[in-house]
Amino acid sequence: MSRKYNSALQSLPGPPPREEDPELDIAFDFFAPDVTTKMGEIIRQATDEVIATARTRRWTLDQCNDQEKGYLGVNIENIIRGEYNLDEGVAGMDFDVQSVDVDCKWSRNFGGWQIPPEAVGHICLLVHGDDITGEMAVGLLRIRNEILVGGNRDSKRTIQRPGGMSEVRWLVAPETPLPENFLMSLRRQDRDAILAPRGGDARAMELFIRCEGLIINRHVIESIGQQLDEARRFRGETRGRLLEMGFEVLNGHWKAHRKRAMKLGGITLTDRSQWVCLRTDGSTPARRANLEPARIAESRAYREEFSKQIAAERRERKRAQKAAKAGAAQINLLDTVLPDDEAAYATPAVTQAESVAAKVGDRQSQ
Repeated sequence: MSRKYNSALQSLPGPPPREEDPELDIAFDFFAPDVTTKMGEIIRQATDEVIATARTRRWTLDQCNDQEKGYLGVNIENIIRGEYNLDEGVAGMDFDVQSVDVDCKWSRNFGGWQIPPEAVGHICLLVHGDDITGEMAVGLLRIRNEILVGGNRDSKRTIQRPGGMSEVRWLVAPETPLPENFLMSLRRQDRDAILAPRGGDARAMELFIRCEGLIINRHVIESIGQQLDEARRFRGETRGRLLEMGFEVLNGHWKAHRKRAMKLGGITLTDRSQWVCLRTDGSTPARRANLEPARIAESRAYREEFSKQIAAERRERKRAQKAAKAGAAQINLLDTVLPDDEAAYATPAVTQAESVAAKVGDRQSQ
């Protein structure tokens, strides 16, 4: 459990008695079936589409600029609309959920949803997910002026803590694991090798060879290879080349493949979206056991170092803003503050964190 979320949630009292809200009940019941899986996939897809690994060789949202990050909320809204077959709300909100207007709000930072004046009185679908913490949350809230605080130049406000947050009806509880950013979970040397080739076939070859024994989901293959039908990568020549090198690429759609995955690696494949590459001689489990400690240590070190870099930059910016206000500076620094995405210093923080993490991985592998 992350320290940030833990401290935030500990400050929340139990929810007060609520008046009946039939519209909120309708929206909750509509989204509730299989919501954790669906919303996790939606957040993962929307984020990966903004990162656009196949075209940009990026692997984290923090390598994107502010405009791209700003589009993520719109992309999530569009994917939710398509997934649930929703029209726009008749009162101007994003969705018409069985004749109930529901607005969609995204925030990478838990609790950071920006609520516009026109949403007051309506229900908001609050969506959160962050690759750094690896966590997500989705909730529904009837917006009232009494539970909003602050205000920016667009007159948007945030949800009061603890009072407002205690009224959220959680569809996906805070701190629920988010489907992982697969490339972020790898060692830098493997990630660089996978992204180095320009062609999708070559990238797919590197992906499976370097990630033997790891279950690789369909969206990972699609995101690195610019191929909508990822199975095409493993028909004919490509699959034959891997077999000649001593690797078998298996898919959970086929019963024979599922049996083979269990025999060669003790791997359980459940459906056609899952792939795994295993050595034909059965040596993958032993090799994977040797590789895993360094991969896990480097991934954890990256997230910790990146979080530390960002936190330090935020503190420095706050000090600068306070100094400017106290000194009645001619330039109002508040007008130049970046949004929550903080792209100006996130990109160098990625480089610094990646370098520190790689050294941790190297020490672990020795």
